[in-house]
Amino acid sequence: MKTIKPTNSETSTFQNNAIQPRLILQAIAFTLILSFSAGHLSPKNKGMTNQSLQANPQLSTAIGHIVLQHASEHTRVPSSKLDLVDVQPHTWSDNCLELAEAEASCQQIPVSGWQVAVAKGQHRWIYRTDASGSVVKLESSNVDSSK
Repeated sequence: MKTIKPTNSETSTFQNNAIQPRLILQAIAFTLILSFSAGHLSPKNKGMTNQSLQANPQLSTAIGHIVLQHASEHTRVPSSKLDLVDVQPHTWSDNCLELAEAEASCQQIPVSGWQVAVAKGQHRWIYRTDASGSVVKLESSNVDSSK
């Protein structure tokens, strides 16, 4: 008896369809692994020390990185040389984080966020941020800006 093999692509289509769910599951698994491991990157890569992360584990690494980047741009000091030395959750009374500028229009709505102290040696800068890190403002500094 002779075996008849189909000449069309029905068999290969069936095999491809059977493989696709497995590939989709693999893609999802790899995506989850990458997303979880991204939060556990070496803190030195982000300019944060282990001590900084232990100071307040509730501050996300992403917001810490955003504040350090902002501080780095403001101070012209590489973020790897800056440390987060104090982090406090705070609710600001307006969307300007209570740091309104002359021409700013601030809405009086409570905004959850963080007060973050950044330091390099004896120099210290205090930043305010909203909960997502999309708004970051310098509150104060013990550094003379004329230097």
